[in-house]
This record gives sequence, C-alpha cells and structure tokens, in this order.
Amino acid sequence: MTYSKFIFIHSIILITILGFIQESFSWSLFVLLKDQKLNNEEIKGIMDYDLNKDIAFLPPLENKSFIEAIDDLSICRKRDVRKYIYLYLTSGRKFLINGIKRSKVYYRIIEKIFEKNRDIPLYISLLPLLESGFSPYAVSRSKAVGIWQFMKPTARALGLKTDRWLDERRDIEKSTIAAIRHLKSLYKTFQSWELALTAYNGGAGHVKRAMLKSKAINFLELYRSGMLKKQTEEFVPRFIALLVIFKNQKLFDIGAEIDDFTAIETKNFVINYPINIHYISKLAGVSIKTIRKYNPELKRNITPPYYKKYTLRLPVYACKKLKEKRRSLYKYRYKKIRRHIVKKGECISKIAVRYKIRPKMIIRFNKIKNPRLIRPGQRLYIPI
Repeated sequence: MTYSKFIFIHSIILITILGFIQESFSWSLFVLLKDQKLNNEEIKGIMDYDLNKDIAFLPPLENKSFIEAIDDLSICRKRDVRKYIYLYLTSGRKFLINGIKRSKVYYRIIEKIFEKNRDIPLYISLLPLLESGFSPYAVSRSKAVGIWQFMKPTARALGLKTDRWLDERRDIEKSTIAAIRHLKSLYKTFQSWELALTAYNGGAGHVKRAMLKSKAINFLELYRSGMLKKQTEEFVPRFIALLVIFKNQKLFDIGAEIDDFTAIETKNFVINYPINIHYISKLAGVSIKTIRKYNPELKRNITPPYYKKYTLRLPVYACKKLKEKRRSLYKYRYKKIRRHIVKKGECISKIAVRYKIRPKMIIRFNKIKNPRLIRPGQRLYIPI
C-alpha cells in the first residue's frame, strides 16, 4: 500500500469518528495530501479500496435516503464520491472556494424560495455550486447562462426574458423559480430526484434514450450502464461530493480560505418608472457595484423601459433612503425610452430638438460627462 493511499484511508476513518463531534473539533481530511501528487495507479488504488470491508467506523449505506447518507457521511462509501471530494479539494480547489464565497451573497435568497416549495428537496438549492460556482455571469461552452445555467430555448420555455435590456437567466430570484419549475417537471417524468438531476444536465431526451437502451429502471442502474455522456454521468457524484464538502467546511479545513463575509441584508424595491441606476446610486448612497451584484440581469444602466414597474433588489438601508427621497426619485418621469444612434454632424442640442426634450435630460439620463465629445455610432437612450 502506498503512503498516499494509507493516508487517504485513515483520513476517512478519522472523518467518520470526528463527524459526530465536528461542532467542537475540526479535522482536515486531506491536510496530509495537500502537497501530494498522486499518479493514476495511486488514485485507482484509492478508488478500489473496499470501505465496506475494511472500515468499520463509517456508517453503512443500507437503504438510506440520499440526504441521510450525505449527513452521516456514509455516502463516502461510494468510490466516485470519494474521488470527486479529493479532486475538488485539490485541482478543483479554486473553483470550490470561489463558489462557496459567492454562495454567501446569493444563497439565502435562493434558500427562501426553496422553503416556499416544500415538494422539492432543500439540498437541491445548492445545485448552483456545481452548475456555476454561484456566479450569475457564468457562461458555459454551450452558451448556458446564469447560476442555474439555462440555455436560451429552455429559458424561453420557462418564461425568462432575454433581450438587449436584460437577461433573466442571470436574475437570482426569477431563474431560481424557473429552475424549481423545471426540476419539478423532470421529477414528474422520472419519479426520482437523482434522475431529475441527471436530466437537468443531459436533457430528458438523452436520459430517456439511455434508460431504454440499457433497460435501467433507476439511477444506479443507469449510472452503471455506461450509456450516459461522460459529463452527465459525472453530474450527480460531483454534486454529492460538493454537498459533502459544503456541509462539512470545518471538517475539511477550508474555512481559512473563505474570507470573513457578512451578507448585506437586502429587500425588493419597486421602481415605478424607467430609471438610470447611476441616479439610484447617487440618491440611495449605494455603489453601482452593489446594485449590479444583486441585479445581475440588467444589461444596461437603465431599468427595462417596457416595464411600468420594475423590481430591484437593494440593501435595506438604500431602500429606506429611496423611500425618504421618493419625490426626487420620480422628479423625471418617462413613459418610454427610445434608442438613438448618433449620426455624423449631430450634437446633443440637435438630437434634443428632434425628440422635443431638453438637452440636459439626454445628458443626465446617459451620464454624459462631456456633451461635446459624443461621436458618430454612439448609442444614446432618449427618455420621452
């Protein structure tokens, strides 16, 4: 038995023993492997090690539910889960750490939505950790976007808008509600959350065809059949591994790498007219960066003009200031906004005459620092 294999095996024993007292004592499962580089033979040895026979301290899997096996770590008896735990703590560590950091910004918003949908397991609320590392700006090779990684056709079918003003696949609340609807629909089809998750990644059609070819009647049989695409086959074990780590951050000794962070308390604030977020920033004393962090769906500096009312998520203190300054907030009211492409020879005053508004309205709305420096081809938004 190699040294690295020996350390891994005994770490599993220790994590099991210490798992029952992790509130008072923390242990690093892979602290002794941090600087180790395992070759393929060593990794295979770790994967082939028979936990069922050789580790008496790890609880048996038996017929436990998915989440029960994660909670008591008996899910670690599955070798692919052990493999991905190791990989996320080593080569995938940066992705893991960044994902957990971002989860502190968005997870409570997502969790509240899941708590209103009791017919879907709460642990699925952590799926964005695998899908996007909790980044609303994540874009996959196949052009899936947002924390829940929706392709345009799926997003459209679920009622998420994508246009020049916004991309609701990046909207934390709307995309989460859409993801829940989609996952519930997949569960209705497959009658299994493991299969629903597999279909979420690979598509319902691919999973159905794989089940027909393999004659599999459940997730385990399908997983073992070899009929799934590699990425789809890995999806559930990877998700389980991330759940195990996320739920045992002290035990895996990753807390020191996650910055101390207190999430800003936020709430929804309804805007009654299209408005430039720079104006919101000035009135509410909140940075543009913070506005964009909690409203990542916005593509422009202006809220979508086709909404009579638009909901922004803002820090509670900013909402309070905006309520106090409501008169100033709606000092300039616009029913619609037109897009104007500056032509050669045009200036702000000439454009203002064309649309019958004051030049300073165009300057303020587009946050133009020097009106004399507008150029042909520049895009301006004209409030009317």
